Amino acid sequence: MADLQTPLAPSSFSIDLDGTGVLSLQSVKVPEYKPKLAGEAAVVGSGKDGKSERQINSAGFEEVVTFDLVCLSSPSPTSASVAMWKWFKACLPPTDGGEGKWADSKKTGSIFAYNNANDIVAQWDFKEAWPSKMSIAELDVNGKDYLKETWTIVCENCTRVGDE
Repeated sequence: MADLQTPLAPSSFSIDLDGTGVLSLQSVKVPEYKPKLAGEAAVVGSGKDGKSERQINSAGFEEVVTFDLVCLSSPSPTSASVAMWKWFKACLPPTDGGEGKWADSKKTGSIFAYNNANDIVAQWDFKEAWPSKMSIAELDVNGKDYLKETWTIVCENCTRVGDE
């Protein structure tokens, strides 16, 4: 795997979920790591020319992050489309047509980015994840593109994996 300072030029992506195996993806929007800050309003002193000095303390990172996965819509039972739909339906409440098994359906997994030689160039591991939203690209009878599905995944922990 490439080190964290090497620029990435991935040619394909996949996700490995508990119980579903490796699924191919069209694209991935990796989570933003938003730090929690404390103390940004507190003036702790005065510097040169009367400028106030403020202290900003990092209180860690937001515990819940989201990321988007895009896959091609497919009826194949082994496709990412079908696997994601089954997972989504298991998490939905019965009032929305789901199975209401959100707590039992959280998953752990990894997102992989590959180069043209099919080597892993980046990896993100996540825990306690569930799909929170699904959207489909605009349907157009004149369109020539494949139909794409976007899945928003919420997780309580997502970490970039690097060389040790």
